[in-house]
Amino acid sequence: MNFFNASVTRVVGHRGSPTKALENTFDSFDRAEADGADAFELDVRLTLDGEAVVHHDAEFVLGGRRVPLATVTMPEIRETPIVRGEFRGFAPTLRDVFLRYGPQGRYLVELKPGPAQRPGLLEFRVAALLVQLALLEKAVVLSFSMDALRRIREIEPRIQTCLNFDGTAHRPEGRLWPDLPKGCAAIGPNLALISDALFPRAKAEGLAVHVWTVNDAALAAQLARQGAASVISDDVSVTGPAIRAATGAHLPLDLLAGHA
Repeated sequence: MNFFNASVTRVVGHRGSPTKALENTFDSFDRAEADGADAFELDVRLTLDGEAVVHHDAEFVLGGRRVPLATVTMPEIRETPIVRGEFRGFAPTLRDVFLRYGPQGRYLVELKPGPAQRPGLLEFRVAALLVQLALLEKAVVLSFSMDALRRIREIEPRIQTCLNFDGTAHRPEGRLWPDLPKGCAAIGPNLALISDALFPRAKAEGLAVHVWTVNDAALAAQLARQGAASVISDDVSVTGPAIRAATGAHLPLDLLAGHA
């Protein structure tokens, strides 16, 4: 069974722990793990040389200029530190993240589509890593793009997918979420779109709900009681204890076992 299909609400670090370290870096993921995260949410884009790199923005600062990340090679990314305020770090590859946390890692992997040498290359890279490293039961692939979710399921039907959406997404009249691509069994609404009706409707349709981004402890506990599959937070040290108190859950022993 997939880790995120359990009845307990999972506490997920949004890009790790972005309030305490540079987001989407080892430092950020390590901090979220230390603060008790059940899993990490991370963003994946494709470099010029076809590598799946963990990075949120479509642009990358190289040589003092902002350039499309899709025009940058992985060797250039490895040599270029990212500096944001007091935080500094390097963007890792998705493979490096998976290898670092090994069998203890659990992930919400968000596909960030963009220009590529060929359509579907990002989805192919992500699917291949999930299969090769035996992570199909430890990950859900998220995206705002229905096409990206459709393509990755065509590549590997065993991958579980989730459609992210915010207030800009088209929702058919009378519906609380957009139409879903074939095989998608989860929705990822922005916190502002949560309503009293959403959870019972999602449950009736067999859909898991992954809510982002939640930084208030009381609100996180309420979402857990309503049945959220996961609550994605910038600071799991704040939301995690509230969620576990609300549901009677405990820290996962396998995640606390450490990593290589």
